[in-house]
Amino acid sequence: MTSASTGSRPGIVAAIVVGFLVTVGVLLVGRASATLPGARPSPQPATSSHSAGPPASGGHPPPSTSPASSIDAAADPSVWVDAGTLHEPRNATSAVALGNGKVLLVGSDFQTSWLASCGASTDGSDSVEIGDPLTGEWSATARLPSLRDQPSVVALRNGQALMTGGAAGERIGWSAFSSTYVFDPSTQAWIRSGLLNTARAATAAAVLRDGRVLVAGGIYMDRTQPDPPRALDTTEVWNPKSGNWSRAPRLASARSGAAAVTLADGRVLLVGGSARLEDAPQLVASAELYDPGTGRWSSAGSLAIPRSGFVFVPLVDGGAIVAGGFGEAGPAGFSYLSSAERYDPRENRWRPTRDLPYAVAGAAGARLADGRVLLAGGATRPQEEGPGGTYVSGLTAESVLFDPPTGSWSRATPMPSPRAGGSAVVLTDGSVVVVGGSISEGVPATPGCPDAHPKAVRYVPG
Repeated sequence: MTSASTGSRPGIVAAIVVGFLVTVGVLLVGRASATLPGARPSPQPATSSHSAGPPASGGHPPPSTSPASSIDAAADPSVWVDAGTLHEPRNATSAVALGNGKVLLVGSDFQTSWLASCGASTDGSDSVEIGDPLTGEWSATARLPSLRDQPSVVALRNGQALMTGGAAGERIGWSAFSSTYVFDPSTQAWIRSGLLNTARAATAAAVLRDGRVLVAGGIYMDRTQPDPPRALDTTEVWNPKSGNWSRAPRLASARSGAAAVTLADGRVLLVGGSARLEDAPQLVASAELYDPGTGRWSSAGSLAIPRSGFVFVPLVDGGAIVAGGFGEAGPAGFSYLSSAERYDPRENRWRPTRDLPYAVAGAAGARLADGRVLLAGGATRPQEEGPGGTYVSGLTAESVLFDPPTGSWSRATPMPSPRAGGSAVVLTDGSVVVVGGSISEGVPATPGCPDAHPKAVRYVPG
């Protein structure tokens, strides 16, 4: 979502990158539990491709990145169908479902990578578009009032969407925003709302049952002050009736780029994030629970493996699952993870569940209407340079399904093409649209300058 600049404050850029990795494919997962399947159309399958990336020069295409697995994808009767071409290809975008059945896309950092960086400006984007994945029609709509990086965007229970926070870019100096706007789909306009008590970017956000919005942690930075940026332990709640933000109790651990979902009982589970902004990120293993009834935070145990870039989904049984992501190990300073952990709300602890069939980070994830969890795409290994200056992509088109009663993963129908860093949104008919993300990591001459994926695709359960 950002790029490493050759200028000042590299720690800020690194921290925002980590923040994005934590939230990849997560922003709309909490919304999935509120959607109910309706009448389902009879889709035509999209052409499936196992291509790992752009064809290599010299007539030698790179090998497929489809992970080896004994699980048979033929057992999955589901299909992926075309959901239209975006008005603007997007490597990183916030996607939310609106009350009119359409999907809102906020932000378009199409010049920078979901993981690496290539020196492009990190000023963020004001680009917004709206679309109907069932018809495949996408169009530009009212832009944000200003360029911003890493804002929080959530779908409100009244059918509107809220955007808050984020950061101004390096051209004018890094500073966090406190402004908040509500998108009204009936007028397709952004309406100014209250100000955060503490400006922040890369913050976790979740919608409460009563329609309020909780934000927690994030990064604070102010270009007018000499103080360095810092991870926050503060939290706030937005009231839709007044449009104002009120302070909530502090977290036990400061963290930027954490992920949050609303559980079946209405509490909010917060996990992940980075406690350190400078040098190598220090991932936070602990989890915390917010109880809207008491307005208090409490411990929710700890992950066995601290990670970023994972899929985080609430389950029907009241728990949640964390799967895949990056761990703090490996020759590149991180490793791809196949492990998955499950939160047990009755015992308030995390337990290991069965591993994914392959290690993957940056996948998109969502809960289906039948309670299963879809994990699609991502990266399974670093990009590799091939002969003659070609490259072999590490991105994958593979998809898997998690069955909570058995705790097992099964192979699903692959996406039509590889992508990493996409966002998943559950639609009113029970299908899942995956939008945004990168279709490549970039060629060796311009590493970390990937091609943004121009297409939206829709998973229709069988």
